Amino acid sequence: MYVFTLPIIALRLLTYAPTTELATHHPFYDTHLPKNVLVGSGNVVKVSCIGSCRSLYAGDYHTSPSAPDTPLPVRWMSWEALFLGHFSSRSDVWSFGVTLWEMLTLARTQPHEKMSDEAVIDNLTHSYHDDGQQVLLPQPMLCPKEIYDLMCECWRRDEADRPNFRDIHVFLQRKNHGYSPQA
Repeated sequence: MYVFTLPIIALRLLTYAPTTELATHHPFYDTHLPKNVLVGSGNVVKVSCIGSCRSLYAGDYHTSPSAPDTPLPVRWMSWEALFLGHFSSRSDVWSFGVTLWEMLTLARTQPHEKMSDEAVIDNLTHSYHDDGQQVLLPQPMLCPKEIYDLMCECWRRDEADRPNFRDIHVFLQRKNHGYSPQA
């Protein structure tokens, strides 16, 4: 039986710490992807934007016929960012929830891997219309219920009902209390 420990959450918290700082200055959504997280010696974590430049990750981006020159990471985007072009720290929280899910699956699968990009967009349409038919990402095997509940809070339809980064930060700090990646 696998006993869950919190090093992955601690790493995510370290990755997320710069996010809290950046979210106070300007909105962004693409830097949350795990491919943009660099881990160096001493567990120094940096967030970059180089991942979207590589054709290796072309499958993570969708282009629509209406904007063929603007590839979008639809699997990580909130409904309001995709359909309304409304980017905010709360739409970033949605992306963070997807990234946290991805980290706890050890990035072995793409979010909604069995769905085409068009099906992911249709799924987001259910969030937009609030018709109760949205399919959430499943709880990862290595994920405690309270962490999955946090993810689900990140994917709430109404932005105001989602946690803010400060709340997420405090929650994850409490989960990691006493854990040190140097130990």
